[in-house]
Amino acid sequence: MKKNPEIQFRSPEEIKAYQESRLAEELLYLQNHSRFYQRLFQAHHIDIQQIKTIEDLQQIPVTTKTDLQLHNEDFICVSRDEIIDYVTTSGTLGDPVTFVLTSEDLDRLAYNEYLSFTTTGCS
Repeated sequence: MKKNPEIQFRSPEEIKAYQESRLAEELLYLQNHSRFYQRLFQAHHIDIQQIKTIEDLQQIPVTTKTDLQLHNEDFICVSRDEIIDYVTTSGTLGDPVTFVLTSEDLDRLAYNEYLSFTTTGCS
């Protein structure tokens, strides 16, 4: 996980530039590891190298809850031995959705919580 704790205090332009600098890397990861996005990119003739800005993301169809429910296994981008937890939504508005988590996911979630608390003045 790449940490940049100061980004949240930057100008909107700097935040957007940072996000766009990471965009190609994330799209390449999805293309290389997610069966769902491999099929989606191919079906919609999406060349990820042409997606360079946040606005360019409009070329990719929105992923829906139904997509997650029907193709759950195809979203998993890691080997089974990297999965350390499964979380499921409550299904309050319909059928629940299950997500897999790795230790890196848990580290990222903990880091996000840390940033939330330190941003509000808690130490």
